[in-house]
Amino acid sequence: MNDRLLRAYQVMATIVGLNLLIVMAGFIGKIATDAGSWWNLNQDMFLVIDQVHGFLFMILIVIVARLTLREKWSWGFMLSVIVLACIPFVSFWSERRTTLRVHAGRQPAAAV
Repeated sequence: MNDRLLRAYQVMATIVGLNLLIVMAGFIGKIATDAGSWWNLNQDMFLVIDQVHGFLFMILIVIVARLTLREKWSWGFMLSVIVLACIPFVSFWSERRTTLRVHAGRQPAAAV
């Protein structure tokens, strides 16, 4: 079976997860420091990173929806993948969980 969709999911989930960490670092750095800090002086850069993150997240949602249809997952599982992708560090665990579920669905049936 073609694994391009799964590979696209893995790559996009990793990129979105890393981008989420950068967005969160910028947010925390901005609120935790004074007005003249590096974080506040570079808030335009973090705004662009945040917008890119939003665009990449939309692509991830489309890929997750396509995987859901192909693998015949429940809507609940699909929503859990999307929600968990919004949580820093947990998003990486969610990617592994989803990948393992795809691979488990492709295991040949055990002989009885």
